Parts: sequence; C-alpha cells; structure tokens
Amino acid sequence: MAVQPATLASWNDTSEPRSTTTVAEMFTTRVRLGSHAPALVAPALAGDPVSAGNKVRLTYAELGAHVFQLARALRDRGLRPEDVVGIRLARSAEMVVAVLAAMVVGGAFVPVDPAWPEQRRRRVLADARARLVITGAPPASSADGVPAVGVDLTAWAFGTWSAEPLDLSIPGDGLAYIMFTSGSTGAPKGAMIRQDAIAERLRWQVEDLFGFGADDAALFKAPLSFDISINEILLPLVSGGRLVVAEPEGELDPGYLLDLIADEQVTFVYLVSSMLDILLEAAAGTSDLDSLRHVWCGGEVLTPALFARFREQLGTALYHGYGPAETTIGVSHVIYRDDDARLAASIGRPNPHTQLHVLDDTLALVPDGEVGELYVAGFLLGRGYAHNGGLTAARFVANPFSGGGNRMYRTGDLARWNSQGWLEFVGRADNQVKIRGMRLELEEVEATLATHPRVRRAAVVLSRDGAAPRLLAFIVADGAAADLLVGDLLAHCGERLPEFMVPSTVTVLDTLPVTPGGKVDRRALTPP
Repeated sequence: MAVQPATLASWNDTSEPRSTTTVAEMFTTRVRLGSHAPALVAPALAGDPVSAGNKVRLTYAELGAHVFQLARALRDRGLRPEDVVGIRLARSAEMVVAVLAAMVVGGAFVPVDPAWPEQRRRRVLADARARLVITGAPPASSADGVPAVGVDLTAWAFGTWSAEPLDLSIPGDGLAYIMFTSGSTGAPKGAMIRQDAIAERLRWQVEDLFGFGADDAALFKAPLSFDISINEILLPLVSGGRLVVAEPEGELDPGYLLDLIADEQVTFVYLVSSMLDILLEAAAGTSDLDSLRHVWCGGEVLTPALFARFREQLGTALYHGYGPAETTIGVSHVIYRDDDARLAASIGRPNPHTQLHVLDDTLALVPDGEVGELYVAGFLLGRGYAHNGGLTAARFVANPFSGGGNRMYRTGDLARWNSQGWLEFVGRADNQVKIRGMRLELEEVEATLATHPRVRRAAVVLSRDGAAPRLLAFIVADGAAADLLVGDLLAHCGERLPEFMVPSTVTVLDTLPVTPGGKVDRRALTPP
C-alpha cells in the first residue's frame, strides 16, 4: 500500500523557520556578550601571539578583533555579498579567522586545500569565480592565479586597526560558501549554500538538539573541503563555547586525537564510523573520552559491532546523520540515548524544515518498504551548483509536492521508508562512493586516467577487501610497458586529484569486461 499523504506529512517537516539570521550576526553577538571568555585553542604556528606552550589561545574579544580586521581588509579589496574568496590555508587559528571574516563581510568562501595539486586548486578557484584568495602571511601578490590577501595573527597588518564589528546588512538568501565535491562529468562541482540556511542549522543544534553553550567545546579536525568542518568550526563560536583545532593531519592520528580530547575537555566530536571505531579501540580502559557529551557519527554505515562497542564504553548520546553537501550538511538524523536499540541501516527522520521523498522514475511515491531514489526538499536545500546551470537543472528538479516553483534535490541514493517512519539507506543509484567519509564519483577518477595519452580506456571500482576501502583502477593501454605505465599513471593522478581520490593500484588489462548491454562490468573487476 502506498504511503498516504497524511502519513507522509507527519514524517516530513514542511514548516519554515519562525525567523532567520546569519552567522555574522550570531558570532558578533557572542563577541559582545562574552568578550573575555575563551573562544579558541589551536596549534601555534611560528610567531603566533597569545600562545601558551605550543598552542594559540584566544578569547572572544581577541578572536573577534582578528576576524573584524581581516573582514575590513577584504571589504577594502572590494569583496561584497555574492563575491567569493578562496581559503588556501592549513587547519589553524588563521583558517578559522578566514572563514569567519568571509562570512562577517557578507561574502562567500570556497575551500582550496594547499595540499591539492595546483591544477585542481586553479580549477576550483576559476569555477567558483573567486575574486580573492586568503593565504598565510606574508602574502604573495597572488596565489593560484587569484589576487591574495594574507591573514597574520602576529601583527595588525592592514592599516588602521579596529576591533569593532562591521554591522553590515547581509542578505539571508546570500551565498555563504561553495563546497566542491567530485563530479561524474570528470570535473568537480561546487554546491552553493545560503547564509540563512547554515545559520538555521546551527540554531537548531544549539537550542533544540544539544543545548550547546559556554561549557562546551567542539573539535575541529575535518578537512575544510569536507562540509562537516563548517559545523565543527561554527557550532561553538555562535553559542559561546570553545573551538579546539586539531593540527594539520592530526585527524589521522588516533593517539593525538585522544590526548587532545582529554587535555582540552572536548564535549562534541563528529566522526566517520571508521574513525569512531579506531578511537574507541584506542581508548579502551582509559578515561580519554570521558568529557564527551555529544558524539555525531556519519558519513559511513553504523554497524552493529560499532554500536555495541560504543554502548559498552560510553554512556553519552550518539547521533547518526545523513546528508549531501548540496543540502546544508545534513537532512536527517537519529538519536540513540541510554538503552535505545540500533535501527538497522537507518539514516533517521527528516531534520527540521526538511522533506524527504522516496520516488520512482516518474517522481511518484513508492509503496511502503519498497526501494526508490531519495529526493530532498525544504528550507536547507542549497542553491544549486556554481555557474553550472545544466547540472543544477538535472539535479535540482521541480517539486511536485509543493507549489511556488520550489525544487527538490535528487541525491542518487536509494532508500525506503519503514512502517515506523524511519528512512533506511540501501545504496547508490550511480557510481558515487565514499572514501574516509568523503564522497567521490568513480567517473571523475576514470576521466582523469583517460587524459593520459597512453590510456585508451579506464574503469575504477571501490574495493572493501581489507581494513579500509580502496580505489582500484583498471586500464587498457596504448603501447608502453605496463610496469612503467603504472607508476606514471599514479603520478598523473596525484598531480590532478586530491590524495583520497588517487587509486591505490592500477592494473593494465588487454580489454575491460563488459555486460551484455555493452557497459563496463564493474563486478568482474577484482583486486589484483
């Protein structure tokens, strides 16, 4: 029997926020209310001020002064609402200042990881049409082909210094950030998120979900190019809490993370399931995780074994969530408290102001318990892809369940509703996969391989044969000795793709296996 409209309405939240705000307003309010309260602790770079030992510690007044100073510098360089500034910094206090300054001045930021190959950095900045890029100090005149502005915590470097907020009028529907993700066409695509959307997600967490406040501390350890990092940075700083910044690549070291959580009394962490599993194992028999009050787990499946281990070691609430970058970080969640039983394959219920529809190829609702493609609608839906009208039109489609020209986002994920109104994740309808919680399109890796002059055809698959998922590449070569070509291809990918998208192995074949329909048979491609 098909889901009835009344039932669907009770599962979805069709409301709009009672009022909206912006991150700039929320942060500025915290600076004014708690100027001497601790705001941030981060690894010290050479010459950083206000450091104790090897760490930078800033109060809200000090952090606000740096943010407002940089914001004025950006405005003096012509940055206005809807203008985009790149952030080309390693994880640090400077990165946090840059993110906040871009939002305070009303502009939008786009992450540009310094570790990315230059070709990708330039492509992202060009596709986002960035006017400026924020770098470390002292700044060069330009970086990756874009005029540069340096952020320097050691000196007031931009003329007349003022710690006063800017108090600019920032449109709520204005652009807040662009998050580039892997694209099936062979090029990354930039998801655009509004100012009021990210502010509303933060308000929900602070007021309704966590009760986050001055005695809380959040850990920032995700790459800035991974959208959950926005949540990690901003959640404490719009609520009067503390932000604890992990050193670059510290997210890969479980021992370091455990020490940091314990030393700084971190209360909130976001972890992909695989890292949560590693941390729990490393913390067994210790008190390293005792300060945690809120553990958000997402990006990967929450397995029964991991859920059981969490319950054995920690008594805090476990939040499991789901959401693509096109939808302001998350669209659904489930909360496990006390003795709540794990919901198999569940990605929860819709977040506030969010509607989730499981549809067939005709955009009709599928019956209860049957699998369809998941579509997302509501207030937190992104604005589409930056300067890519064709792809936006293909993925952000007219919403048949709402009038007024509203849209819904086609996720490419397969899901089903169960009889209790919980969504169950089934898999992908396309070739998108995840590595360490970060989404990528197999076609983008294949397209990069195919740009090599000696590659005639390429196919890439995800292998789970081992401790961690791996990308395996298979190619049909045009001449060249196979053993020489493999190393050349890995270097070729390393110069064009982020590290997590570079295949672990390349296997040279005489031909790629195909299905009866003539398509590449990925299931026949097995680890060498």
